[in-house]
Amino acid sequence: MLSDKHGFTLVQALWQLQLFLLLSYGCMLIFSAAEKAQPFEEMNRFSQMEWKQTVLQLDEELSRATAVRSVKGGKALEYISDQGRVVTIEPYQNILRKRMDQTGHLPLLQKVKQFRVKTYQHRAILKVTDESGQVYEAVFFIYKGVIPTS
Repeated sequence: MLSDKHGFTLVQALWQLQLFLLLSYGCMLIFSAAEKAQPFEEMNRFSQMEWKQTVLQLDEELSRATAVRSVKGGKALEYISDQGRVVTIEPYQNILRKRMDQTGHLPLLQKVKQFRVKTYQHRAILKVTDESGQVYEAVFFIYKGVIPTS
């Protein structure tokens, strides 16, 4: 009754349909998991959002700074905040950090390969190179004073 030499029985057809659906569903789950894993690749890249946030924060702080200068041969930015604190923006390992009065640090950007800064004529120009080699640049206007590069 279950076997017919000339074709499939209803039970055999249902069994094979169930097996096909199970395999199809399994493939769909695998592809779905692979697609969801892709955003984790983005975590290993330089964050555009961090860059924009850092630029906005520095723009606000440098507009209120009383003195701004590049130090360490253009590898760090130093300014005196409106509260009289010495703030340094400098690379440390693969991050860009902010230090106040040479104590502690606050990470600003991650995945940074190189940081360069120039100050002249009431302007500060920052160039950041991420680990993939992409260069980001920001120009800040200084209203109170630029100290010549040291």
